[in-house]
Amino acid sequence: MNPLAVKNELDAYGELSMGEVVEAFTQTKNSEHTRRSYLNDITGFFKPLDGVVFLTDFFQIPYPQVVEQVKSFLQGSTKQDGLSPRVLNPKTVNRKAYALSSFFGYLMLVYNYPKNPTKHFIPLKTARRSTTASLSRAEVIDFLAFAKAEHRLSENKFRDYLILVFLFGLALRRDEVANLKWGDIDFQQSTANVYQKGGSLKLLPLPIGIAYLLGEFKKLYGDTCPYIFRPVRNNRTKELNKPIRTEYIFAMVRKIAVQVVPDKNITPHSFRKTFIELALSNKEDFISIVNATGHATVEMVKYYDTRDALKNNAIHSIANII
Repeated sequence: MNPLAVKNELDAYGELSMGEVVEAFTQTKNSEHTRRSYLNDITGFFKPLDGVVFLTDFFQIPYPQVVEQVKSFLQGSTKQDGLSPRVLNPKTVNRKAYALSSFFGYLMLVYNYPKNPTKHFIPLKTARRSTTASLSRAEVIDFLAFAKAEHRLSENKFRDYLILVFLFGLALRRDEVANLKWGDIDFQQSTANVYQKGGSLKLLPLPIGIAYLLGEFKKLYGDTCPYIFRPVRNNRTKELNKPIRTEYIFAMVRKIAVQVVPDKNITPHSFRKTFIELALSNKEDFISIVNATGHATVEMVKYYDTRDALKNNAIHSIANII
């Protein structure tokens, strides 16, 4: 791009920092989870570019150099099996590439950036089935029982137990759990409003057992904070009226997992996947499962179903006719 043209184009924006541009871009996304993810990925891309402080600085970088920086960033994010060229984290690499593509599309639309340097990226092939570890019915019971054993001891123990109950019982993502508010719960109608990934809203039934636990938690510890699951301590800023961090939820699940199911890489998302598989084993139809998970299509239900294809096979029941 002609340097003079760049200067004329950007004069109107003054000393607009890249941080401000990135922040403005992320605010175009509806979901807090998406905003945070995009911010991390785009910030990671700009980190090696030490001299880029303002938007004008970035526009001075030759386009071929930007293309090389994109390639370097994505290659640096790629994990490979040491014994083969197989990529171990294709979904992560594809996500970062999509975040950059979306950001450069924004620069083109708003600031007339010449081209999108990600357009030559070929998405990596991903597994046709989820690689997230799941739990058996017995393991879910053990996991919940482990947390329940201490839930009467303190607010944070009760809170952590309830978080697990919501992760599994309502098949929620950890971001959805963290951002639940008391105003989202209707105890009279036994329902919960959940803002899911992408910013859409789903209305879920609140089972009587979960409603009872939630009511008990509210009675014991109050609802002065709008968020149901808040930090109990904050040694750094002392601010407690905010949602619990999703990183805490991840660490809490991992801490229990190494004690209950040490041979499996259980994460918060494992409960959502387990919900789907157990629902299928209970002969629930795809529509009822999608109504619970909020997925746009039944294809995602199939994606999460990694049960044994030999054991879960219609041949067994049909063979009884013979």
